[in-house]
Amino acid sequence: MDDINGFLRKIVRATSFFLSFCLLAWAIVPEWRDVCAGLALGATASLANALFLSAKVKRITNLPPDGGRRRMGIGFWTRVAVALLAILAATRAPGINLYAVIAGLFFSQLATLLLGIFSSRKD
Repeated sequence: MDDINGFLRKIVRATSFFLSFCLLAWAIVPEWRDVCAGLALGATASLANALFLSAKVKRITNLPPDGGRRRMGIGFWTRVAVALLAILAATRAPGINLYAVIAGLFFSQLATLLLGIFSSRKD
């Protein structure tokens, strides 16, 4: 369980740096404002999905060995709803690039993959 907490802290830190970079680029380069806003919105939704997924994994690992009475999933539909909400916000709000939002939705997954590769190389 300590591995999940460590990875989650690193993902939150990486997403915070990425969001600060997007907001800085949004302020400096006016031509890319819609792309930067879309990447920031997508990365924020991706971080929310990563936090929700880690909470569900922690809850599943704390279940008793018999599995409990109720079957519990990992909240796929909730994560899909968060992604669709970000996409809906991009279509409704002017100045947010839809394709950048979709690209930003993959940020936490790619950060997790890269952090896993780097940590396995250290070991």
